[in-house]
Amino acid sequence: MQVQADWQTIDTDLLVIGGGVAGSMAAIPALEAGLNVVVCEKGRVLDNCGSVGCGVDHYLTVMESGPEWDTPEFLLKHLPQLTDGIVDMAVASRVIHEMPRILRKIEGMGVDFKDPRTGDYSRHRSFGLPGAYHINFDGTDFKRRIGKHVRAGKAAVLMRTMAVQLLVKENRAYGALAFNFRTGSWIAIRAKAVALTAGDVNRISENASGLAFDSWHFPYNTGDAQAMGYRAGAALTNMEFTEATLTPKGFSAQGLNAVVSMGAYFLNKHGERFMFRYDEKGENARRAVLADAVVNEYLLGNGPIYLDCRHLPEEELDHMEETLQVDRYTLPAYYRQKGISFRTDLIEVSISELSIRRSGVYFRGSGLAVDTHGESSVEALFAAGDCASVSGGIAGAAVLGHIAGEGAVARIRSSVGSLPDIDWAEATRIRAESEASLGRAAGMPWKDFEGQIRRTVSDYVGVRRSGNGLRLALETLAALAKREDTLAAEDLHGVMRVHESKNIRLNTEVMATAALARTETRTRSAHRRMDYPEPDNENWRKFVLVEKGADDRPSVRAVDADQPLAAAFARSSQSAPERRFDYAAGA
Repeated sequence: MQVQADWQTIDTDLLVIGGGVAGSMAAIPALEAGLNVVVCEKGRVLDNCGSVGCGVDHYLTVMESGPEWDTPEFLLKHLPQLTDGIVDMAVASRVIHEMPRILRKIEGMGVDFKDPRTGDYSRHRSFGLPGAYHINFDGTDFKRRIGKHVRAGKAAVLMRTMAVQLLVKENRAYGALAFNFRTGSWIAIRAKAVALTAGDVNRISENASGLAFDSWHFPYNTGDAQAMGYRAGAALTNMEFTEATLTPKGFSAQGLNAVVSMGAYFLNKHGERFMFRYDEKGENARRAVLADAVVNEYLLGNGPIYLDCRHLPEEELDHMEETLQVDRYTLPAYYRQKGISFRTDLIEVSISELSIRRSGVYFRGSGLAVDTHGESSVEALFAAGDCASVSGGIAGAAVLGHIAGEGAVARIRSSVGSLPDIDWAEATRIRAESEASLGRAAGMPWKDFEGQIRRTVSDYVGVRRSGNGLRLALETLAALAKREDTLAAEDLHGVMRVHESKNIRLNTEVMATAALARTETRTRSAHRRMDYPEPDNENWRKFVLVEKGADDRPSVRAVDADQPLAAAFARSSQSAPERRFDYAAGA
């Protein structure tokens, strides 16, 4: 391979982009197989990066503990209803069947899922699931344990490093270009397989506090994986489905799962417990139903909406107080400063900002379409976590991450020949374009650029949509795309933010394009078209696939949801372990 003097070059077996739960779990099978692994992560420390870097308080899993409901078969039987018929049953089935094995593996890394009060698992039923699949636990060290396992396996970890462009030749991924936004150095990484595990798409709409980084979900997950995959020719799916949740007013904290699973109520301004008007499961309905109901109550003039925990037993309130701060450690301080307590007061709630992420249901992800090995429509390009087409919170990220890692091992072992050379002219162009934003005196600040995106999404692509609004959004987003070459950064950190901003804009364009194509309403607030207010199973029980078109604009096609997404891939339909290709061919 030719080497550029001002570039760092790395050759490895597996490149993992995103060091969160999915990325760490993808790295582990490759490390156990004795392969070389490079992890590329924007965060500062692997042990605390990702959406649950500071902790998590629940984990969804089948455990096969004895009851009929605690089996993969029982959950799979209910899955079409839980996902409104839009789910890749082949991939979801593999994820659900692998859940008990991966749970035991994570416990083997030192994660303690048991309640210290009882010495047993504290399992609860919530979000419309047909069994008590959620383990509520103190997961403060959850990610730390997994990250430590990756480091012990001798993975090369590149921190404060953002991947900006995949290396792809003849529909095969062979690495990525990245830069360190502390030192400014650029890195060309060649790999026999690449795993994209960089999470969902946040910072796309406005929230109650008006602070973009005060997001319910991880604000640094900005659709980097989806954008890179799209530019490389990979198919995205379910991008029209968005997710919102209920948060304390003015503070986008997590923790809804804990309060609804333990029996909290939602009340409107009249003191009415209204959720049973919207779903027979009441507060245990799916997240998308909860959010949609609260929106509707406000539209009916029944707001504000409150969370009521006052009736819960003291031991449950004690447990909530211990675990609610796990996801967002500043939440107790927020309550103290407001002078309120969920033990004695009603807590006003609001709808969070949107994210492009699994639409408030489990096992239907928004992002890169993958097969049962976690491989996308681009060969040797794998995806897992909230950037993949099958998701399931932290557990889904862990399980599909591990599956993708195993798939990557099989892919690597079946490959022969040398890696293609890097197109240094193209790499130099990408680098120059990136560095041009630094110190651009008359440029558009990335914060202003993102602000316009968020206003556009909030106004036209939010929880209530119409064809006219979506078309206006697409016009605005297309106009913003023409201004990307004028974006300005004050420092290297700002250069990273410029790349994030471009990825956010691209993902919102893909989202609006897919939402315009799906002329129906499905999964309540996840995709509600006011001009098509009812579900249309005859015409739209389909996946909407979005790919880069000939003019670089999103191209849409719909495929039958009865078939696995892999059936629509342009590449071979054989399973990853059986396919062989020569990296040197055509090089």
